Order: sequence, then structure tokens, then C-alpha cells
Amino acid sequence: MDRLSFGQLPLVVKIAVGMTFCTACVCIEEFVIDRHGLWKYMPYYKVGDPCLWDLGVTLVIVIGLWRVSGQKDRQSNSIKS
Repeated sequence: MDRLSFGQLPLVVKIAVGMTFCTACVCIEEFVIDRHGLWKYMPYYKVGDPCLWDLGVTLVIVIGLWRVSGQKDRQSNSIKS
């Protein structure tokens, strides 16, 4: 059985992975940052509301998954030729 790279997985799986990472970040915000008061040291952070930090984390996740997905496709195509 051959191993599949992330780039070979269906789009639904890639979206599910991205949503899982976003959910993990929301849990970290709720259980660590908000409850321990770390938001006091984070400029532009809004407790309980979407803020620049949420946008930044979402962009990092989307760009990271996009790069990993494309990188695996390029490597597998160069190996086959």
C-alpha cells in the first residue's frame, strides 16, 4: 500500500484539517489566554470577539496548508518524471 501525501488527499479532508487547527486555536484562546489573563499582554486582542490575532492565526493555517499541499504535489510530480 502506497502512502498518500497531503496534496493527494481530497479537498474535503484538507478543509477538515484546517478546521481542526482553527478549533484547536479557539480552544487555546478560551482555556489558556482568556482564563489566565494573558490577553492583557497581547495588543489588539479582544476577549470573546474576533480580533487581529484570530485573523493572523487563520492566515498562518491557510497559507501553511496551501504550501504543504502544493509542495507535496510538486515533489511527487518531479519524482514521477
